[in-house]
Amino acid sequence: MDNRYEAYAYADPLFYDSPRRWGAHEEFSAVTRPLPDGWEHGDLEMWAVVRPAGVRIPDQGWKIHVSSCLDTAEEVLETVWDYCLRERITFKFLRGLPILQVQNSKYAPRGSSGKFCTLYPVDDAELERCLHGLGALLAGRKGPYILSDLRWQDGPLYLRYGGFAERHCRNEAGERVLALAGPDGRLVPDVRGTAFAVPAWAPVPDCIAPAVAERALQRDTGLPYTVERVLHFSNAGGVYLARDGQDGPPVVLKEARPFAGLDQRGVDAVTRLRNEHAVLARLAGVPGVPAEHGLLTAWEHEFLVQEYVAGQSLSEWLTARYPLIHPDADEEAVARYARDALAVVGQVERALEQIHARGVVFGDLHPRNLIVGPDGELRFIDFELASTVEDFLRPALGAAGFTAPPGVTGPEIDRYALAALRLWLFYPLVQLTALDPDRTGRLADAIERRFPVPPGYTDDIRRHLARSPHDGRTPRPELAAGRAESLALLEAPAADWPAIRDSLAAGIAAAATPDRADRLFPGDVAQFTLGGLGLAHGAAGVLYALHSTGAALDPAHLRWFAAAARHRAPAPGLYHGGHGVAYVLDLLGEREQATALLRRLGEAPAAAGDGEPAAAPTLVSGGPGIALTLLHFARATGDERLLEEALAVARSAAMAWEKTGRADAGRRAGLLAGASGAALALVRLHEHTGDHSLLDQAEALLELDLDRCVTVADGTLQVVDRRRVLPYVETGSAGIGLVLAALLAHRPDSVLAGRQAPIRRAAEPEFVIQPGLFNGRAGLIGYLALTGDPAEVATPVHRHRALLALHQVPYHGRLAFPGDQLLRLSTDLATGSAGVLLALGTALAGTPFLPFTATAPTPPR
Repeated sequence: MDNRYEAYAYADPLFYDSPRRWGAHEEFSAVTRPLPDGWEHGDLEMWAVVRPAGVRIPDQGWKIHVSSCLDTAEEVLETVWDYCLRERITFKFLRGLPILQVQNSKYAPRGSSGKFCTLYPVDDAELERCLHGLGALLAGRKGPYILSDLRWQDGPLYLRYGGFAERHCRNEAGERVLALAGPDGRLVPDVRGTAFAVPAWAPVPDCIAPAVAERALQRDTGLPYTVERVLHFSNAGGVYLARDGQDGPPVVLKEARPFAGLDQRGVDAVTRLRNEHAVLARLAGVPGVPAEHGLLTAWEHEFLVQEYVAGQSLSEWLTARYPLIHPDADEEAVARYARDALAVVGQVERALEQIHARGVVFGDLHPRNLIVGPDGELRFIDFELASTVEDFLRPALGAAGFTAPPGVTGPEIDRYALAALRLWLFYPLVQLTALDPDRTGRLADAIERRFPVPPGYTDDIRRHLARSPHDGRTPRPELAAGRAESLALLEAPAADWPAIRDSLAAGIAAAATPDRADRLFPGDVAQFTLGGLGLAHGAAGVLYALHSTGAALDPAHLRWFAAAARHRAPAPGLYHGGHGVAYVLDLLGEREQATALLRRLGEAPAAAGDGEPAAAPTLVSGGPGIALTLLHFARATGDERLLEEALAVARSAAMAWEKTGRADAGRRAGLLAGASGAALALVRLHEHTGDHSLLDQAEALLELDLDRCVTVADGTLQVVDRRRVLPYVETGSAGIGLVLAALLAHRPDSVLAGRQAPIRRAAEPEFVIQPGLFNGRAGLIGYLALTGDPAEVATPVHRHRALLALHQVPYHGRLAFPGDQLLRLSTDLATGSAGVLLALGTALAGTPFLPFTATAPTPPR
């Protein structure tokens, strides 16, 4: 699971939501405490700000972070509060214990872990006073080490040079990130990594210069082993492959950071590591369990030394063998895979029996904790959540879909996870049973229909994963109605498009939250960092899908959108910014407001400190999307200046790709993240201007993205992304294919034409793990419908439509879909129901697909 999603799954059982809302009932009293005259409160999502009126802090400088354990956090905050009010220091703090716990949890971002309070000294003298004054008051307090910072002496204060004001620039990938001003005044990324670093040009005050110099000299890890490579990182610590001397056998070093990597009970990584050591000692000699070689301490961290288990995780094993990710899976391959999967289940069952016989509950059974060796033998790893039967303690961490509900205890926890593994091996959608346990029978039926499993194979799946009256799961009445009816809409031999459209639109409307200011439609976690207004994850994208497909629009939702667009200042960009908002406003008949927003966006970069946003070469947030929006308004208004600006911005983006493209081996590809987005802008500008040099550039940019593709053994052409290949729209071959089709409409004899057929085949797999538009089945549906011959693509499109039923979760009796990671429902364009609606409209009724992807008629010149 993408670690960003865990924190956003706590607040609501059905939709991703802000951790702030989850922890609102346990906020510190200081959040709402009245302030003395001359002070004011501020609000930064999960942070509460307290600042003295009339004191202006610099835009950047040396800030002080205060770390804290959970049990002393309130006392630490009171000390910081009193000190800062007395000394008139601006500061902020996390709003409550739940948020602090999430910030320090095992899968929280490592760069922000430990940061509880932040102080903003106005100059070097104030910095020195704070370090000595507050440092003395908090001496002896403990907290997680802040990896990005320099610790001051041996207390909980940490230092880092960084931004005070929220300014942004574009990084090398074109993403909008927090920024610092360099010595020449240009904004550069304010990198918040996992190691302390000072920009070469940043001033180092005399009071901290010795500490900075001493830190720069630290090199020795203190480990009596030579670390060869990192196997895994989490906020709990690293896992390393190491060796004792030159010729010693390889071992695994598992690191535990004190007070960090918290579980849901607040237990830290060190406590779990010591538990793992004790459990491994108890299981010594059990086949499939690695041997432990002791504990050691290096610096302030503890390490478990254990046997190195060679092989691949069961997740990697499935990815390499799973037959349904290929178009037209061979039935012999399906049968062969089923035999192998059944053998895996048998091995896991036998190993669990021996672990249970030693009086141990494994507690964390999931595919990443199972290693398949070169000999095919299965080994268990990661026993940190294991517990003895006699002193059983329910695991307070777990993998989504494999974690037993609260009413399940003891060895039954492992049996529940084994049932989830039985499902996952044949349909890797087990997260859906956590969101909607009543889907279990449907998925079990699908296994029996598609795979040659023995009679009774799915009995344990149905028994353990389906909801029961005593398992402690809360029934969700919102998901109870309309299950059969909504499935029938998707699986019917002949699609009833108006009924499908109206059901999806009604499900979206039922989830809307017009009473909230931050978002109108629940969607991906990105809406809490990008805002709830944009095309990819916000209201603009949902309204675009509804409008494009002819669905009914709620006037209240239109009013919310128009008001939010008036009162917010979104960053530039098509999918993540204000250009997409302006485009949708215009489609909805609000041209005056749309053009006003476009003017504001044209003036925004200098005021917002964004540098040159048009230089970002990606469609999602940079120049290509901006150019396409300007072209739209040039067509709509006849303003030639907008056309000239669009040409300049598109050419600038193209030059950026041409300059760095082939030299950057790690560059991303695809419609939204790669050079294809810039190529799309050039093709559309050619259609308006008739300039054939624009097609030359577009063809060259498409070649850049196609160079990132590989021909897979099944004959498909897909984007290489580290150890994966991707067929999707955002960063995969389907996105490239959309632009290739646009180019071939004008240059059918292009040398790139031969790439079209294998890209189209890549869009026809039987199994797709997510339903969404950017990185899932809906995007493949839209791509096939928009670019293929209707007779040729009718069969794969129909199959895709029917197989959407695997993901469909009814919401108030209407069609609805889970977002990315499948943990919660989503309605947004990129990941949720709006994207499914848009794609099905393209396939079933010929309605528009993603903005600017369909060829526009060439106007008379």
